Amino acid sequence: MYETREIQDRVSQGSQSEVYLAPGPTGHDNGSFEFSGTSNSYIEFTNSAYGVLDVRYSITLLCWIYYNGQDGPLFHYGIGESGIWALAFWVWQGTLSVAIFSRDYVFIQETHSVTYLEGEWKLVGVSYDHMSGELKLWIDGVVDTTAYIGVGFELATQVSVRMGAILNDGRYFRGRITQVRVYNGALTQEQIQEIRGKNVKHKCYSPVLIS
Repeated sequence: MYETREIQDRVSQGSQSEVYLAPGPTGHDNGSFEFSGTSNSYIEFTNSAYGVLDVRYSITLLCWIYYNGQDGPLFHYGIGESGIWALAFWVWQGTLSVAIFSRDYVFIQETHSVTYLEGEWKLVGVSYDHMSGELKLWIDGVVDTTAYIGVGFELATQVSVRMGAILNDGRYFRGRITQVRVYNGALTQEQIQEIRGKNVKHKCYSPVLIS
């Protein structure tokens, strides 16, 4: 069965709209979800303060993506209603983009990768270390960009999550996503490279959410 569920069932199954099973990074026929790049093509997860997806302090967010040339949200805290934005991990102008917001939805910083993504499967990610203040963007297990944004921030990760499209924004991701992982800590390069080497070959838990 291929479902929008968390691998340990600690969060309610995501609701999906106009997303379809597609080949994944290992070539498995049903190894990813394909987003069509429209306002109605998304996956949504209910979330709340102190829930499984509310990491609050340090974070690592990873996923495999195949980008088909149209920008949009990969994993966006906040579905776009009421003008509230929270932590936003996107593809923007063909690069990775992350916008960090504090717990009270005050914008802190936006950072972009220097590497373009189109054309093949890539493991992409973002991490923030609450203690060191470092914000990093990762591509295929290697740090692409590092920014110092300050120590001690509490992140806005206490709201529901959308993948593919949010409300009140005309940018919609087109491409495939699989194996989303959310950790409540800043992983090392060694840890991320180990994850990169372990693909899910026989099941499509998309997203897979681990914290």
